[in-house]
Amino acid sequence: MTKEFNIGKLNIIFVFKHKWEKEQQRIYSEFNTKQLGLFWRKDMVVGRRKKGKAMFDSDNLVPSYLFGINLIVCKFWLNLDINSLNIKI
Repeated sequence: MTKEFNIGKLNIIFVFKHKWEKEQQRIYSEFNTKQLGLFWRKDMVVGRRKKGKAMFDSDNLVPSYLFGINLIVCKFWLNLDINSLNIKI
């Protein structure tokens, strides 16, 4: 289950997956890994300030934060970023 919320320039993506979820074919199973506990990560993503080729300049990058929990039968994580470029496919 994935839910996306936009509040002004704040983008919030919440993902919840469990072991018995029916999904498309995956290259690897997320539940075969033996890592449990809390995790977090900070990435830099493309911002909305510039357009065209200048969009990919290093001064147009904004931080994106990922917080999550890995349990034996389920995983969930929350992705937060402000003023980032989102493309809906």
